[in-house]
Amino acid sequence: MTEEKLKTCGIVMPISESDGRSASHWSDVLKILEDAAEQAGFKARLVSDTLESNLIHKEILQNIYNDDIIICDVSGRNPNVFFELGIRMATQLPTVIVKDDDTIYPFDTGPNRYIGYPKDLRHPLMEKFKSELVDSLKKTIDHSKEQSFIGQLGPFQIPDVESTTLPASDIIISRLDRMETALNQQRNVIAHGIIPNRNALANSLQQGLNAERKRVHFVEAGLEEVIAEVSGFSNTEVDNGVDDFMQSAAGKGKSTTIDHLSRAISRVSIEGKDVHSPKLQRDFRRAIENAIPF
Repeated sequence: MTEEKLKTCGIVMPISESDGRSASHWSDVLKILEDAAEQAGFKARLVSDTLESNLIHKEILQNIYNDDIIICDVSGRNPNVFFELGIRMATQLPTVIVKDDDTIYPFDTGPNRYIGYPKDLRHPLMEKFKSELVDSLKKTIDHSKEQSFIGQLGPFQIPDVESTTLPASDIIISRLDRMETALNQQRNVIAHGIIPNRNALANSLQQGLNAERKRVHFVEAGLEEVIAEVSGFSNTEVDNGVDDFMQSAAGKGKSTTIDHLSRAISRVSIEGKDVHSPKLQRDFRRAIENAIPF
């Protein structure tokens, strides 16, 4: 079978440090998932892998909708992973969910809907996990929509996304705008001294801890060049933030070069007039911080 004929197995999972798991941990997990997918006869890749940085949001959403099968690792209960999993489940297309043994089941669906693996990735159990995953991929690829997660809950009429007058990606991005508004309202409630429920407060505290690990630092590199050293943000966030910056008034007439040193460390060269001004650097930092992380 040639590579051109191989079906695609998209992978949805965390890629940067989260929930006490380092970026290198996720890199090891990714390699294991890729190996299993290839053993099952698929071409494997992250759904976030795309060459079109200016279309990255639509490209990722298109991958989620179009990939023949998807492996989703919900370990660490990453919000972005669950968002992408929700999109995929709505399609009722083949999906295999995996998680480590340290993550509590996030839904009341029963353990048979997950394939588990040890958080420490110890070899004997990981070989067993890979074997189970390969077998599940081979069986799941032929599942009908009635055998999907939603299909097993009952008879539902799921409208085709393509039948809408708007592209699916535009609708989802619109929903994200609404979610951002809701989060801002939550912050306003906290700012006025009203204590939310325990879960909401814990989420707010976690967001604060994550923010401390994120940093955008500027270094002068010439009369009309500055280097932004970005740490704690994923490559996707950096790409999206730079794209948003270049489309803003502050980015007009500027040129940028992005160098991803790792999954969570990037350097961005910004060239043009007034690149050393505090306002431009504030606008750039805000663009990175507000970037959609997928």
